[in-house]
Amino acid sequence: MVTGAPGAGKSTVVPELVRLGPDGLVVMDMDELLDDDGRLLGIAVADPEAAPIWPAYNALWLRITALVRRSGSPVLLLTPALPQELPEGRWLHLDCPDDLRRDRLAARGWSTAAVEDALQDAVELRKMVPRSVSNQGTPEDAAQQILTWIKE
Repeated sequence: MVTGAPGAGKSTVVPELVRLGPDGLVVMDMDELLDDDGRLLGIAVADPEAAPIWPAYNALWLRITALVRRSGSPVLLLTPALPQELPEGRWLHLDCPDDLRRDRLAARGWSTAAVEDALQDAVELRKMVPRSVSNQGTPEDAAQQILTWIKE
């Protein structure tokens, strides 16, 4: 599992992980099931009002990864979740400096309050997942760091 607060670059690094990863590695991003507007089955999952469905969304991803692993393929899941929300596997934190996160989220049109929430999420993830890689360079650089971690 690779976690990261919004703006860390999880979705951006996926194509590089697929391109550079070893044969057989299945790379999935929790955002991939969402519609372009961030909805799953009509529900905006990132909205705090959707919090009651987050455990079911996480459980869905655990089932998907279990199905894929059944074929013998290793799975790398990129997620904004916390280790206690998806309690399996090894965890790595994809991080970036706060000013870069702020710029990335502002470019997406996020409100100041939402950006501040994401910055606080990053603070919490830094405490919960001490092993981290920085995504302040290119997506290829971040992918290489993640793949090195996978090999360890």
